[in-house]
Amino acid sequence: MDWAKLSEVSQAYGAVAVLFSAAAFLGAIVSILYQAKQTRTMHEEIRSSMHKELVFRTLDDETLARCWDPPIEPATFEEVRQDAFCNLIYRLWLTDYVVGRMTLEAIRITLEVHFAGEVARRHWRVHGNNWLDWAKANAKRRDWAFVSLTQKVYEEAVAAGPPVGSAAYFLPPRS
Repeated sequence: MDWAKLSEVSQAYGAVAVLFSAAAFLGAIVSILYQAKQTRTMHEEIRSSMHKELVFRTLDDETLARCWDPPIEPATFEEVRQDAFCNLIYRLWLTDYVVGRMTLEAIRITLEVHFAGEVARRHWRVHGNNWLDWAKANAKRRDWAFVSLTQKVYEEAVAAGPPVGSAAYFLPPRS
């Protein structure tokens, strides 16, 4: 037997085995990272669902609505309900952006339509600073990008002129 030749063949197979092992290891790392992202997405959706359930329970019950933060400025219960619902809508879009279901450009278009309305503008006028403070304190790049874009689109909407009044949203019932 030619031991030198067998050694060379063995070394060649060893090198190939190292490459396959490295590829398998890299595949495992990619798989773990993907699973971690999926887990974060799932946790965000669970948290969002819990928040939504709490808000829905308070929309028709003024007693439960008093468990939330007091209004920043005097408001009717109807305005508080509208703000809570706007907040749910906004959180949905934020979640969609954070988990990658929407791009910033899609968010911009959505917000431009949203801020055409009176209720959405009132919601952001009253609560926008809280959102900005939250995004700064949270120190997550995607949260800040989303909230600061919202502020910019809101300011553009205000500069463009008055909103559509909520009384003008719908036609009166047909007789």
